[in-house]
Amino acid sequence: SDPITPIYIALVLLALCTVATTWFLYRIIRRYTGEAAALTAAALWVFCPLVLRQTANGLETALALLLVAASADYYLDRIRNRETPPRAAFVRLGLLLGFSVLARVDVALFALAILLDYLVVIRRRGLTTPGGVLRCVGTAAVVYLPWFVYGIVAVGTPLQESGAATRFLAIAYAPFFDLGPRTMIVDGPDASFVWAHVVHSLEVLKLSPMTHVVFRVFQRISFLTISAETFAVVSDVIGAMMLALSTLWLFKYVRGTRRGELNFLLLFSVLLMIAYSTWIFGVFFYTRYYYPVIFVAAIYAGMFIEDTFRWMARLSLYRRRIVAGVISLYIVAFAFMGWSRAFHSMPVYRFYDVAEWVAANTAEDAVLGIFQGGAIGYLSGRRVINLDGKVNRYARAALRDGTIGEYVAGAGIDIVMDDHGVLELFFGPWDEEENRRIEEDAFCNADNTGVPGWLGYRLPLDVSPHSNVGAASPGSQPASRSR
Repeated sequence: SDPITPIYIALVLLALCTVATTWFLYRIIRRYTGEAAALTAAALWVFCPLVLRQTANGLETALALLLVAASADYYLDRIRNRETPPRAAFVRLGLLLGFSVLARVDVALFALAILLDYLVVIRRRGLTTPGGVLRCVGTAAVVYLPWFVYGIVAVGTPLQESGAATRFLAIAYAPFFDLGPRTMIVDGPDASFVWAHVVHSLEVLKLSPMTHVVFRVFQRISFLTISAETFAVVSDVIGAMMLALSTLWLFKYVRGTRRGELNFLLLFSVLLMIAYSTWIFGVFFYTRYYYPVIFVAAIYAGMFIEDTFRWMARLSLYRRRIVAGVISLYIVAFAFMGWSRAFHSMPVYRFYDVAEWVAANTAEDAVLGIFQGGAIGYLSGRRVINLDGKVNRYARAALRDGTIGEYVAGAGIDIVMDDHGVLELFFGPWDEEENRRIEEDAFCNADNTGVPGWLGYRLPLDVSPHSNVGAASPGSQPASRSR
């Protein structure tokens, strides 16, 4: 009867997943380093502000990464380093990979990286029959098959609607992020749009444990001394230099050594970043999409820490004290940022506040159309129709075709709600007079909900939506007919 308790339970389970992930992280690093370096890297991971944030995001992120970490550890321990792994080992790895892909479909790239790596391994060993690979793939397919079949039978496709919607919305929201004009949704992404996503992909790496403090401190200082534009340029230059140095370190101290066993993790990271920066997009979710990449960075951070310890051992006592002092300052700053993230970060309460307002001010049989409606639908007890297409293919088709106005009218929706900017993006553009009339006619607004920017209005609306975000080709039919 209490809708909040399941949320707490989910967050506890996600926290436990992260603890278990930290254990696998330690085990992987410990194969290539000493105890001190592995423990230090594990501590940096579990208290990293980005990790704390993603652990508490209420989504599948932490569970998916746990399965990735467990699969990587099992592959390294039971298969890759053994001349003749038992058949059961490949079956178990297939189970892990199958469940990993069920957790997040993009983890299929991780499974691909493992299989390609092992094919190279057996080729080097002179084996011609990849029987183990076939068992692994077959087992993973059996695990995934029920969901695959259910998708086809229930909704007509084995792929999640959210994947296609993510790419569509990333392009549609381009004006919000200064990445392109409104017409991009019709013409498709251009080279500058793709390049902006590539750059942002690399910028997310700044949040990894070994570099987090450097860029956060620099960001705080920049607010007092330089403009945001200058900070972005300088930050990118520093980031490019650190990436180049990291690549040089990888080639000098990793390539050709036992640490090269982890190349499949680098391959997975590269494939994931290419997929999300050149096709899927979704710039505003990159910290979540690249969470596995941060995990891989944490593994290599453990090796870097080990190399740093060895380098310090060759220094004089005086220089060791200086380096130790700098490292201590970094750890203190890192711990403070982790503590701030864990206990002083503000969740996105606006959806809770809107849900409370909806429950108190709408009829129990009211039907609401909301673009970002998951939490509101769950907490308000009202029927909410998703309008951004994340879980509603018909709404996405209407947005794409420029018929969202017709879809809303035909879907039995009584009230349309969301952020004013979102409503104007998909129902507009509205001129100044239209915006004024919409705000005056709003059923709910910031004054009565307490949520800045949110509007809700009853249908029909005096100002008819233009619905010209999508192509709106001649003769296109309203998507609501397939409701």
